[in-house]
Amino acid sequence: MHKNFIIAILVSLAFVSCQKLSDPIDTGNPELIGCWIDPQYVDTLVTYTRSENLVENHYGIKFDLNSKLIQRQNSGWCGTPPVITADYAGTWNLNDSIVKITTAYWGGTVDLTWKIIALNNRELVVYVIKSEYHERE
Repeated sequence: MHKNFIIAILVSLAFVSCQKLSDPIDTGNPELIGCWIDPQYVDTLVTYTRSENLVENHYGIKFDLNSKLIQRQNSGWCGTPPVITADYAGTWNLNDSIVKITTAYWGGTVDLTWKIIALNNRELVVYVIKSEYHERE
């Protein structure tokens, strides 16, 4: 009887682990709009915190309406403190949980593709699928 109980638990776990998780992103969700700062990197995930504004001389990204964005990042190639940032204009689009970003940076342009893992009014968690930099000639 004890053996049957353990088998029942294992079978139950197998069914639960095979269930498809619901996609947490609603493509009409306005929660992405706004400022996201203080990226925290853990393995392949990046977690941003919502802010009222971008912070001077700190990385951040602001998603505006009409697919416009501002990415605040290093103004030059040197990342040694004190870091001076600049604002670079770009565009973004959201398709299900995939965000595609195209923006300038100090050396040219960059195409980013993010998969949104979690999004609410306090934090944004993304998996970076692609970061493709194109240098100016």
